[in-house]
Amino acid sequence: MFLGIMLILVVSALYDPCLLARKMIGTKKKVWPLQLLALFLLLGYFAVVATGFNTRPSLIAAFLFDFLGLFFIFYVYLFFCLRVVQIVWLAGWLLSSAKRKKGGRTFFTGSFGGGKAAVGCLALCLLLVLYGAVRARSFEVTEYEIALPGITGEVKFMHLPDLHLGPARGAAYLESVLEAVKAQKPDIIWYNGDMVDGRIALRDEIFDQFKELDGEQYFTTGNHEYYVGVDDVVKAVAAAGIRVLRSELVETHGIQFAGMEYMNADRTSADSHQVNRLNMEEELPRVAKRDGPPVVLVHHSPVGMKYVAQYGARAMLAGHTHGGQVFPGTVIIKSRFPMYKGRYETDGMTLLVSQGVGTFGPMIRLGTSNELQVVRFVPAGPSGQ
Repeated sequence: MFLGIMLILVVSALYDPCLLARKMIGTKKKVWPLQLLALFLLLGYFAVVATGFNTRPSLIAAFLFDFLGLFFIFYVYLFFCLRVVQIVWLAGWLLSSAKRKKGGRTFFTGSFGGGKAAVGCLALCLLLVLYGAVRARSFEVTEYEIALPGITGEVKFMHLPDLHLGPARGAAYLESVLEAVKAQKPDIIWYNGDMVDGRIALRDEIFDQFKELDGEQYFTTGNHEYYVGVDDVVKAVAAAGIRVLRSELVETHGIQFAGMEYMNADRTSADSHQVNRLNMEEELPRVAKRDGPPVVLVHHSPVGMKYVAQYGARAMLAGHTHGGQVFPGTVIIKSRFPMYKGRYETDGMTLLVSQGVGTFGPMIRLGTSNELQVVRFVPAGPSGQ
């Protein structure tokens, strides 16, 4: 799929500059410089991601990752915008045969509509990217309530997956997030994977900020920790006073929390982000729990829910999907993760999927929001609800 998208965009980078310059604007100037620039920027983004250059502790890598990523999103929107223009033109061309016979103008001839359409497409795509970039620099706090049998009082839990500290997000964004966490005064704070997205984030001035929080803090790994170097990330997280759980269970506030290492659902399920050979079907039975206190499972990705239910968990918390992050990803994500954001009741338990506190790739959100989840675990009534 990745190679297919890249091939389509490479062909587009050769074709669409001609479409814009020659057919829409009507210029006779050479277009190969635009073609080369589009190819260089698109292939540059793929190269940065494919080689892991974006994870390096370099400000240049950080800038290139964000800039090239934003250009990639801009070009994807431009690609679809130009296809819409062509469809409109074709429909008009088919419906105006009489006018064409009389020498009338069509959508792409002369200055009638062509130049305005070109400027309109470019401006629309640019505005969408700018709007999305602004949205990605803020977050919203959402609240959920989950009833658990056996607990005697409310437990306030903050779920913070997908911080993605690294090339695009650093100390300033983390400070704003942690200030919001402090205001909630949670009992438990849980960073559910993908805390770190680049080695540039593995600095004392960033991780020292976590030491200012009062609540219990826990961390489970995501796939991006493996891209950066999972051992180095775990070391930095633990040094900040955050307890790391890698397929382990901790009991606190009358609840058993199973914090799972990032893994796939089972041996037969596909995972485009596979970073190890672990799977929920085999690993969950190895995490010892005791009878009595309710179990809540925390895993970065919303997979393996049936195994989580078989394990006896009453609730599962996940992230990873970003809710699709950017349209049309918000539509495509449903084919990979049917339960991709918000609350679901499945297999006799509650699944809560966060859109993520940060973003992967460029700092952009369209159709989604950065999200800090406040989960209130409350005692279940006589019926278990």
